[in-house]
Amino acid sequence: KQRAYAILIKALGVENKLEDAIKLAFSALSQLDVHLPSTPPDKSVVMNDWMDMTRTLQKVSYDEFLNFKVMSDTNKIAAMKFLHLLILYTYFAKQEYLPIVIIRSVQLTLQHGVCKESCVALASCSYFLCEFQDFKGAEYIGGLSMGILEKLKAQEYLSQVYICTFGGIFGWIRNSRLNLESILLGYQVGMQTGDIQHAMFNASSYINNSFISGLNLREV
Repeated sequence: KQRAYAILIKALGVENKLEDAIKLAFSALSQLDVHLPSTPPDKSVVMNDWMDMTRTLQKVSYDEFLNFKVMSDTNKIAAMKFLHLLILYTYFAKQEYLPIVIIRSVQLTLQHGVCKESCVALASCSYFLCEFQDFKGAEYIGGLSMGILEKLKAQEYLSQVYICTFGGIFGWIRNSRLNLESILLGYQVGMQTGDIQHAMFNASSYINNSFISGLNLREV
């Protein structure tokens, strides 16, 4: 049944029926005993939850986090897959839900262990910390994301993680030219694994960063 839900949600996403996809994903999550609010709570509540989440993550050392147990609860793993879809869909259609989805994904990771989808949740958290000018926190959590990506060999999510990290936080804190090789890899791996959407995001970021770095765009 969960597989059927996932196929239908992805089909709705491909048809750009994002609000329908989001609604169905919320329903699927509730059946897995993972509940998201039907209406977004007050922004102050979301902000408090967000700050609590980021403080908790930053209290955990890099080595300690990488030694977290691997998630084994099949219902929670299924929930993480639905939350992973929601990160993309809410980004485009209902951004007021995006921080709530990220928070819930990270909470499940901290409570039940890491899974492949955890790296995307952490990368997304890192990306949005840049909006709060918390570059130190963003860099640290982005590093956690890439550590989980490597540990669990989650190549299918590399393109998504790299656009958030090398195309996001690292673009703020170091010379853009230093990110180009990784952004290009994000494009290449995305194309190889069928993650065309994030491959194109990486391609766009590569061109933009090449321009900022003063490279000859005819050679890009």
